[in-house]
Amino acid sequence: MQDKLKWNAIGLVKKARILKDYIEREKNDVPINHRKKLAKLSGFLVELNHILGQMEKIKKIVIPKLEKLFRLTFPTPELVMFALARPSIRNIFEHLNTHFKDDANRPLSEDELIELASSGDAAVVLALIGDAALDLAIVQILWDSSLSTTGELTTKRKNVASNKNLAIFCEEWGLYSCRLNRLKANPMEDPKIVTTEHIKGTLVESILGVVYIEFGLKKLLRIVPLIQ
Repeated sequence: MQDKLKWNAIGLVKKARILKDYIEREKNDVPINHRKKLAKLSGFLVELNHILGQMEKIKKIVIPKLEKLFRLTFPTPELVMFALARPSIRNIFEHLNTHFKDDANRPLSEDELIELASSGDAAVVLALIGDAALDLAIVQILWDSSLSTTGELTTKRKNVASNKNLAIFCEEWGLYSCRLNRLKANPMEDPKIVTTEHIKGTLVESILGVVYIEFGLKKLLRIVPLIQ
């Protein structure tokens, strides 16, 4: 049995840049009167530039902030990017995979694009790990050996782990504005407050999942009091 969880880096930033550069060259070679193809390639570039811009913010803003706050250095910074990936990111890489289907000079293989498309799935798993680890850490931190107070433990745990509470720290840590997602189809459509709180809470859980994977429960026990 493996005593420590591990996830290998896949070169998320490097491969996204390779795709962007290839699409840019392809677009430059398309005749100006091929408007449909030009529009398609422009759409890819908009999405890839957005993702790369978000990755840059994660690298320069989010990771340094978290490392200073948590007093640690992430061995695999790419995991933080995975933690902030949303399920919608899958569509971008799946569409690119279809686009490159008959391209003998495609910049990335089908397997590589499938792996990139799974970034959002990785975030879901990280949130699952973070949620479970958070529950365990909260119980250990709030544990009181007095039987008369055991009934309060569930209430205290619920308050700390609630999306409403976690959403506060999601904003403080700058996670929501740096998440990796597709651009909105309609920027005027804002999700309900409850939905937004759930997304923000999930992002915090994903980050805690990264901490658990990279450092284990002991380090998480030191961090959880920051969100009480």
